[in-house]
Amino acid sequence: MEPNQSTLLKFRKFNRFYTNVLGFLNEHIYDSPFSLTETRILFEIHHTSECTAKMIQDKLGLDRGYVSRLIKHFEKEKIIYRKKSEEDSRHHYIYLTEFGQTIYKKLEAKATQQIEYILKQIDDQTQKKLAQAMNTVECILSNHLSPKNTEISIRDYYISDDINLIIEKQRAFYAETHGWDHTFTDYLHETFDAKIEKIWIAESEGRFAGCIGLVKLDDHTAQLRWFLVDPAFHRKGIGTRLIQQLIDYCQSMNFKLIILWTVKTMKEARPLYEKFGFKQTEMKDATLLWGQVLQEERWDLTLA
Repeated sequence: MEPNQSTLLKFRKFNRFYTNVLGFLNEHIYDSPFSLTETRILFEIHHTSECTAKMIQDKLGLDRGYVSRLIKHFEKEKIIYRKKSEEDSRHHYIYLTEFGQTIYKKLEAKATQQIEYILKQIDDQTQKKLAQAMNTVECILSNHLSPKNTEISIRDYYISDDINLIIEKQRAFYAETHGWDHTFTDYLHETFDAKIEKIWIAESEGRFAGCIGLVKLDDHTAQLRWFLVDPAFHRKGIGTRLIQQLIDYCQSMNFKLIILWTVKTMKEARPLYEKFGFKQTEMKDATLLWGQVLQEERWDLTLA
């Protein structure tokens, strides 16, 4: 169902208004070195039995790398500690330290002070109306913002922060999944010195879901690069959508050939390349690359 334009404008107006309210409160009361997201994470750790980084990521809809960096930062500052699960050694539960508990209690007191600051200026009857209105908003949006209705969007522009995120996502994926070492990260940085034609980034509720890029080699040839779908979003058709958008763009720009380089061990993407008509045209001898013995392959797609 298409949204009513009048409702859409009122929704955006309310968002701007409430963002200003939160900003005002943070400026005048919420004097803390922690961001709202960091505070939410501490809240989840405090209130969740046997909390894990994955639980925080899913509950708050945050990027895995971002949560990992914050957890490491909290651990370094002695705010949290991690304990290995006795049932499954792959999992670590996260707990607040005594110092962390002290910080959390102070943040809770500040949060209460925020609400008191607003409500003390409103009479009882109006407070009841406000609470009812908030409950109505929560009920309506909760029923329509469940994970099954989450949409994947793809944008075709990027900023410098996106490049850094793509590099980190690629580094983490290939290190964890294929054991590639730090030399791959150095290589990744070098690849972005090329003439970038386009980068597409898939997102879900602000979270990175995947990416693909295009480098112009000459007037008739382009190279597919940086193709990755975050493991949390596998089997949602994101890879297909990303490659399709890249091919559509190449056809609109009259490119005649798309090439890509991969390695023989990357079997997951092979069926997808074949699905779109890519054919293997070259294979190099196995060599030591990024800490592993790898065999590079070139795949080509000739456009009509």
